[in-house]
Amino acid sequence: MKASKFLVLAGGILGILAFFLPMVTIHRADYSGSASAFQIIKGLQVAGDAVNSDSVRAAAMNSEAVSQAKEGLDAMKGIVMAIFVPAILLAAFGAFAVTKQRFGRAAGFFSLLFGLIGLGIGALLKSAAGADGGIGLTLLLATGALGTVGGLLALIKPERAAPVAQVPRLAGVPA
Repeated sequence: MKASKFLVLAGGILGILAFFLPMVTIHRADYSGSASAFQIIKGLQVAGDAVNSDSVRAAAMNSEAVSQAKEGLDAMKGIVMAIFVPAILLAAFGAFAVTKQRFGRAAGFFSLLFGLIGLGIGALLKSAAGADGGIGLTLLLATGALGTVGGLLALIKPERAAPVAQVPRLAGVPA
């Protein structure tokens, strides 16, 4: 068994795990806290429910402002979820390769592609967070690195399906 499919699977699992771990950890003199992507999504859901409440709609002078706020919150949820799409796809490619016991060039190419995308997203977020980056961002970087390495290994030497053994047959003898 080749290790490339297991690298991709491990990278995908780490990326999914990163969704629940702190992405940002802030330690200041007056505040200390952390937030995971899961907590951010839940907070945006609560804010969306508050925007949809009857009291907010009644207090709003303009229903267009309420709909724009709802659209903005939905867009933010989409952005947070999009960060983890490469990790989910890497986990799916890895799981599929493990169950099928092969990891060809096509799967290697897409693993390399999504690994590079995940690595880029993780590096961008890690540099934006600076010293406040949490373990979730580090795991996103590891996800991208494992997906990239696994995809590259599969492109260099793909794992083909095991050949089916042919039973020798004698000429003139029916099967």
